[in-house]
Parts: sequence; C-alpha cells; structure tokens
Amino acid sequence: MTADGLVVDVREQSGVLVVRFSGRLDWVTYMRAQDVLLDHATKELVGVVVELDELVAESPALLVLFDVVWLSAARWPGISLSLVVSDHELRSTLESRGLPRHIPLHSSTAAAVAAVVRLKHEDRVDAALPTCRCLPHVAERITERACERWGVQSLLDVAPQIAVELVSHIEDDSPLALLLRMRGDKLSVAVRTTARFDLRQWHIMRRNIASIAVCNFTMGETPAGGGRHIVWAMLDVPEDSRRPPSYLLEIAAFTHQG
Repeated sequence: MTADGLVVDVREQSGVLVVRFSGRLDWVTYMRAQDVLLDHATKELVGVVVELDELVAESPALLVLFDVVWLSAARWPGISLSLVVSDHELRSTLESRGLPRHIPLHSSTAAAVAAVVRLKHEDRVDAALPTCRCLPHVAERITERACERWGVQSLLDVAPQIAVELVSHIEDDSPLALLLRMRGDKLSVAVRTTARFDLRQWHIMRRNIASIAVCNFTMGETPAGGGRHIVWAMLDVPEDSRRPPSYLLEIAAFTHQG
C-alpha cells in the first residue's frame, strides 16, 4: 500500500493496457487516480481496461472519476476505455448512480479485452522531437512519412504543415512529442507538451491551421496527466484517400511505433 492508500498496477494483455486499482479512493487520491488514467489513456496500445474490484471508494460520488476521464480523453484520439467490476455491491453502487454513463462495463477482464474494437488499418506514431532549430523540419518529415505509409496522399500537403504549425507555437523547456493517429476516416496530428496556450495564441494557431486545411477539421486539447496535455488537430480524410495503408520501412531516427 502506498502512503496515500492507493495502489496502481499496469500490465499489457493482448495489446490492451490493463490498469488495476486497489486500496482507497478518497478526495486525496482522486487526482492521482485521474492523472494515472489520463496518462495511460493517451498512450494506449489498442485500448485501456480498468479493474475496480479491489478499489474502495470513500464516497460513491468519487466514482464519477471514470466518466470524467472518458470525457477528457475520448476527444482525442477516441480512446477505448472500459471497466471491469465483478463485485455485485460495487456494480450495484455504480448502477444506482447511473454510472458509468459512457464506458462499457464488464464482469471479467477477459470479456473486456475481447470486446475492445481493434480498428482495421489503425496505426500510430509517437515520436520524441529534438530541442533544436530543426524541430519543425523533423516534425514535417515524420508526418510526411506517416501520410505516405497510410496512403493519404491528398493530405501530404496539409498534415505535415499542420505539424509544423503546432510545434512552432509551443515554447516548452521539456522535449515535445509528436503524436499521429490514423483511425478510419480521421487523421490526428498532435503534440504532447507541458506548455499552455492563452486565448490569443489559440486564435492565431486556429486561424493559421484553417488556412492550411483543405478538409473539415477540429482542434482541442486533452489532459494527459503529470501536468502535460495534448494539443491536437483532427482532420477528415477525403474519400479518395481512404484506402489500405502501404507499409513502408520506417527510419528509426524519425519514428517510434508504440
């Protein structure tokens, strides 16, 4: 048991992250549990399954934590998050409060893992970026290669420039990470950072990205735990580019597949 009474165990099972909470969930440990889930949800392999049977909530109101995490993380990049509760008393408590509102509830980990939707042709790039003047060029090149591999030729002049726009507006003493996701008809370009934007910076960046994008797009930021957050732009992939990706050899210096 840790000093604050909450224990978190994380393991991988069939490409899915399984997070087991045990111990006490109270108003002190609430924020740590939220940060842990946001951190793992934004770095997930295929999905995140959370085991709750060994967790004791000081108040049923604290169980809204899981809906809060889902609402924060699901905006980018559409995280698959589910809960495992076999304890009848805990399940009754959740159901009596109408929880979880958005998250699938399973009675076993095996069932939860089996239910995770593994989207066809899903792929991802998580790349640490250098802290030098070449930062925009590296972000541009990584995004170009991802677009080529995923077969989205029509976005080759769009997504790389959006990556450049994102990294060029962020001033962070810590190294940035470029995050790219291809899921169905959506391509996400994002940066994980500890820096924050004010309203003026958001307005400028959104205006610049709107001038680059030739398709529908949305923008936002998602908490990622540990004081970090993800600034993202999600692009609609034109129908003429929705085809199976062509898997190209990757250059290790540029990309890392999680």
